[in-house]
Amino acid sequence: VLNYKINSSKLLGELPFTSALHSYETSNGKELPPSNSVKDLGVTLTPDCLWTTQINTMAESAKRMASWVLGTFKSRSVPVMTLLYKTMVRSRLEYCSALWNPHKVQDIQTLEAIQRSFTRRVSGCQSMDYWDRLKYLKLPSLQRRRERYIIINAWKILNGKIPNDVEMKFYTSDRLGLRAKSPSHFKKLPLLGPITL
Repeated sequence: VLNYKINSSKLLGELPFTSALHSYETSNGKELPPSNSVKDLGVTLTPDCLWTTQINTMAESAKRMASWVLGTFKSRSVPVMTLLYKTMVRSRLEYCSALWNPHKVQDIQTLEAIQRSFTRRVSGCQSMDYWDRLKYLKLPSLQRRRERYIIINAWKILNGKIPNDVEMKFYTSDRLGLRAKSPSHFKKLPLLGPITL
C-alpha cells in the first residue's frame, strides 16, 4: 500500500530520507542524519519504496527459525510439523504483510522458498511436488494468504472497521460489482478486483 513516491506523500514526508536528504533534530536537540532505510515496528522501509530489504530480512529470520525447529524436534509427523511451521516460521513470514505485499516475482519466490523447503521435510511429503504437498498438508501458498489479508483489509475499510488512511475509494459497477480504487499518487497497488459481500 505504501509503494508510492515518498516526497508526494503526506504520510511518509517526515521520514529521514527525502530527495533533499535533510538532517532532522529531535525535541531534545539530537541531530538525526539522513538514512538509507528506516525500521519502524519491525518493518524496514527504503527510499526507493521497494520491500526487498524487508523481505530478505524476514526470509533470513524465518530460515533460522526453521533450521532451529528442524534441529530441535525429532518428530516429522504432519500434525507436529504443521503446528511448528504455523507458529514458529510462517508467523515471521507474514508480519505486517498487508503493508509490504511484494509485487516482484523474485520477492514472492524468496518467501515461498522457505515454505517449500520446510514442507519437503515433513514425513510422507519428500517425493511430492510443492503444490501436492500444500494440498496434503492443507496449507495455502503464502501469496494466497497475503491476497486474502488484503481483501480482508479492504473489507474492513469499506465497512468502517478501520480508518481509511490510504484514501481508498469504493464504487459499484453494474458489470463488475463492487470495486476499489486507489488514489492516483500510488505507483502500484495489488489489484483487489470484485469484492463479494
